[in-house]
Amino acid sequence: MELSWVLFTIGIFLILGKIGNEIMWRIGLPSVFGELLVGIIFGNLLFFGIIDPKYITIHENEVFSFLSTLGIMFLLFLSGLEIDIHKIKKTEGISIITALLGVVFPLILGYIILSNFGYTSKESVIGGVILTATSIGITTRLLMDLNVLKTDVGAVAISASIIDDFLGIILLIVVIGSGNLFEIAGKIILFFILTGYLGFKLIKKYINLAEKLHIEKSVLSFTLGLMFLFSFLSQNWFDVAIEGAFMAGLILSKTSEGKMLSKELKSIGNSFLIPLFFIYTGAKLNLYAFLNFDALFLSAIFIIVGVFSKFLGWGIGAKVFGKWNLKEALQLASTSVPRAEIALINLMIAVTAGIILEKNISTFIAATLIFIMFTIILTPFLFKKVFR
Repeated sequence: MELSWVLFTIGIFLILGKIGNEIMWRIGLPSVFGELLVGIIFGNLLFFGIIDPKYITIHENEVFSFLSTLGIMFLLFLSGLEIDIHKIKKTEGISIITALLGVVFPLILGYIILSNFGYTSKESVIGGVILTATSIGITTRLLMDLNVLKTDVGAVAISASIIDDFLGIILLIVVIGSGNLFEIAGKIILFFILTGYLGFKLIKKYINLAEKLHIEKSVLSFTLGLMFLFSFLSQNWFDVAIEGAFMAGLILSKTSEGKMLSKELKSIGNSFLIPLFFIYTGAKLNLYAFLNFDALFLSAIFIIVGVFSKFLGWGIGAKVFGKWNLKEALQLASTSVPRAEIALINLMIAVTAGIILEKNISTFIAATLIFIMFTIILTPFLFKKVFR
């Protein structure tokens, strides 16, 4: 992997990503779809051997993978910064109920159906866990594009997605059997105490310290430093750095300085890191997967069960327990549809732990990627309908 071609890859994708954004915007679709499409096209030019991998180094590229991870961290950091903390507090009850129903429905239905089609008990549970995962990144980006992130629907969608991820991690630990359930629960509680309670108590003093430094952009550097430190904690405790990034943004949203820095932080994220994450996600879909019957069949199960059960769980949570009107319930339910990074993380953890049989690994990977891309393609059209 030559550094020069890595630089070339990053440069060309940033340019093409923005051109793709413009094209999608002109035809009335969310701009993020342009970045995903660029990733799909170039990823498959490599899969089909049309381009030499040494020139477009998006696959098995540690640098590009790291930058895309920074992209999703930035996206969640910005979403936390834009969330109204008072709306989070006001909707925390409905967020918890919604998240629980959104985990229970896909998990049980996924397990029952996969078991009936010959998959092992643990494989069936893993399939259900994959279906429980939402994509906070894509949901956040689309809610931002539609200017509805700061509404009750946006607040509950982000909160419920965060809870979804933690529940998915706990389920994985139970299935894999490589961790102690009480230990991980203790870590989650400790994480929220340290980053939440102490963070809200001490954030003003932290910002004041940065302001005392007579150095250009010191507050911005301290803000970014906080994001990375929180991400370090969540990565070490749960193997998911984005939760820490979101929490850092949420804490900073309480300060006037955080709101003032929002424009600068958006410039860094939206011009550089966030587009790379969506291009990298799109590049993972190998179109050869559509030639594998087992993968297509499993992906059809994932799509039907995953979309229906999650939509139903979140919709019931909002309508019955939250007593929202039908339109708001449908809006919230639609935010549960996109899947991406967490579903892939759950799958790869299971593969690494040896839970999925060797003969079924490629089928699960292909089916999950098809499922992810279907939901990513479906979501913009769905959002356009329900938020109209």
